[in-house]
Amino acid sequence: MTGLIAGAAAVAAAGFSARWNWWRPGVKGLSVLMYHKIGTPPKGPNLGTLWVSSEMFAKQVDYLLKHGFTPVLFRDIVAAQRGGKALPEKPVLITFDDGYKNNYTQAYRILKEKGAKGNIFLVYNTMEKNNEWHNPDTEPWLPMLSWAEVNEMLASGVMDMGSHTMNHANLAKIPLEKAGWEMRESKKRLEEKLGHEIPCFAYPYGSGAFVPEVRKLALEAGYLFDFSVRQGISPWPWTQDMGPVKRIFVRGDDFMLDFHLNMTRGKARF
Repeated sequence: MTGLIAGAAAVAAAGFSARWNWWRPGVKGLSVLMYHKIGTPPKGPNLGTLWVSSEMFAKQVDYLLKHGFTPVLFRDIVAAQRGGKALPEKPVLITFDDGYKNNYTQAYRILKEKGAKGNIFLVYNTMEKNNEWHNPDTEPWLPMLSWAEVNEMLASGVMDMGSHTMNHANLAKIPLEKAGWEMRESKKRLEEKLGHEIPCFAYPYGSGAFVPEVRKLALEAGYLFDFSVRQGISPWPWTQDMGPVKRIFVRGDDFMLDFHLNMTRGKARF
């Protein structure tokens, strides 16, 4: 009987170690959290892992502030990279991909209440429309941000903006000429619309981040920082020859243990 209990405990421990990477060594550097949608998912088929509830998001921001992390803006890392004010000891970029309206109604509200900061990668041609790159049979279309909401968030100093292409294109699966246009044109139009430099870019779907020809075009477009969906924490100081900046995908089914391991190990799951 004792042997059976010991065996069951060993199996449970192995399962726990496989699901939660508590055994990984600690990692320091620039932590970048990747969110998409904040709030309650609509009924029907949807990509549930891309939704983080408002309550969980608030808990995660509380965790960051309690454990000495300082949420920073794109402009802060750009200034530090160019020899300006150094980043705090434990910097974290809270980022949101695509520019959903709930980034304003939920995330912005929570960040403002808690005195934290965030950053949104905008898809230029979906502003004030819906996320029409999704098949509505598999995920309901959702309203996107308006320019008025973006300008309000920028003026508040709570949010900063980056580029996520013109049309949320999968850059690895379209002609290079078109991929280059998606990145150059979104940077140009966002700068004209918002009246300031857009030095940060995130690859839609992540796949473009690992195609050297596409990344070359991103850097040639003038982006100082390019962000992938590769899980982990990037060294700081960071240089472009290290590859795209890693990000930590915050899933809607994560527990706070996942979040803790992501922030301390760079990864919670296999």
